[in-house]
Amino acid sequence: MLSKIQALLAAATALWAFAGHAAPAEDEPIYRDVAIIGGGASGSYAAVRLREDYNMSVIVIEKGDRLGGHVNTWVDQATGRGFEAGVQNYIDLPGAKEFFARIGIPIANSTRAPNEQVYVDFTTGQRLAGFVPPQPADRTEALRRYLAFAEQYVPIMEPGWWNFPKDGADIPPELLLPFRDIVDKYNLSAAVPQIFATTGFGMHDLMGSLALWVIRSFNVDMVRVLLGINAGFVPASRRNQDLYDAILARLGKEAVVLSSTVATFAKAPRKSRMKILGVANSATGEITHRFKVKAVLFTAAPAPANIAPFATFLSILPDLGPFAAFKFSATHVGVVSHRALPLKTTLANTRSESQPARYPLSPPAHPFNARFENYADSSVYRVMAVGDENFTDPDRARAVVETSFEKMMAAGTIGTENNTTSTQDSRLEFKYWQPHGLVNAYIDAEDLKKGALGKIHDFQAYYDFYWTGAAWSVHLTTGLWQFTDTVLERLVGDLKKIWG
Repeated sequence: MLSKIQALLAAATALWAFAGHAAPAEDEPIYRDVAIIGGGASGSYAAVRLREDYNMSVIVIEKGDRLGGHVNTWVDQATGRGFEAGVQNYIDLPGAKEFFARIGIPIANSTRAPNEQVYVDFTTGQRLAGFVPPQPADRTEALRRYLAFAEQYVPIMEPGWWNFPKDGADIPPELLLPFRDIVDKYNLSAAVPQIFATTGFGMHDLMGSLALWVIRSFNVDMVRVLLGINAGFVPASRRNQDLYDAILARLGKEAVVLSSTVATFAKAPRKSRMKILGVANSATGEITHRFKVKAVLFTAAPAPANIAPFATFLSILPDLGPFAAFKFSATHVGVVSHRALPLKTTLANTRSESQPARYPLSPPAHPFNARFENYADSSVYRVMAVGDENFTDPDRARAVVETSFEKMMAAGTIGTENNTTSTQDSRLEFKYWQPHGLVNAYIDAEDLKKGALGKIHDFQAYYDFYWTGAAWSVHLTTGLWQFTDTVLERLVGDLKKIWG
């Protein structure tokens, strides 16, 4: 990892030196109050609030060709129906429904038709005839115990890391235990399959992950929804992308640059607090815009490639400083179809060693495809390939999904009823396949004990540089919005003090 970071920083340094020639000298940079790096859930939300509630000009710099980040909506062009491969729904937290109303997106209750659950070891393709899933009452009680465990840490974990101990020695020891130890300590075994199926699959090693990171991924708001204490909602259109398309239209071209990344970043001359960004086309690397801004709101994953252009300004050369402690899971999502796959069924990837009821052993080893989940009233299925931070090749991830399907076909687990075991009918059809990006940022226990998280959090408001996104808070959209509100209050307050 260190050599990769150093290579990225070397490239960023070269671009920095070239910055003066990236655009004609006579081109005056375009002025904006705030540059927002990343147009996902946090960045899009922040752009609307800064413009409309704080009367600030913004520029959102998004490397993809759309806003929305981890929203992955595939629309069947024949029917217009949307199928969500990424974000599934939104938790009803204060202000969430009001934001949808502001953007003009009608909402509906989040309901899902129950599928039959079939447990299969995708490494062999064999159905687990001896696996006995937890009884609903046992699962519910285990979730309640998990909620009680997680709720005690809400004051230091939500919203964001504002109140988290800066000194690693002050971190509650329980948070630094592998989740498997917490499962044993609090008798959470019956909840493990539910945790994995809900958000835990996005962690490439759920049971080995620290309790701290599991609580942040499978947070108390999600548990309350599963227990019926709270509820979720979706756009009435059933297309999550509609929200972000509407935000893009609302912000307009003057506030958003798509398919772009920051290539150069430096202080403006003459002792100004302004910053100059050179923005390049994501595909070609050609500098297309230059912006002069008062502040930066960084919402993308704090991965080396994203941080590198800012390394000199943040004084984290030569190795990204405390940011080098971040590690990630990598995920890819898709929608697939094949007539051998059973309707109204979820084929759940489950390790054979978990039979008959050793639930902590049920999550598969990475890289894995979490499941084939049939969407209601359709013949298409949701798939999710997950691995560590090196699992970024879409073709490799697609092969993981294809192999799991082929092994089920070979084992006769699927396809026999429809006589679809012939070679010419064995190819899985991918309707949609997209990288879901680096997710579930985490830091190892040893680095946490050395205070890495506190050192990273010290960069909040460092020289008008602010941070939000899933690495700084919970992973669920409406919870992220709540944290982003606290960051915006700090950002706007600081800029008023500086600029009046």
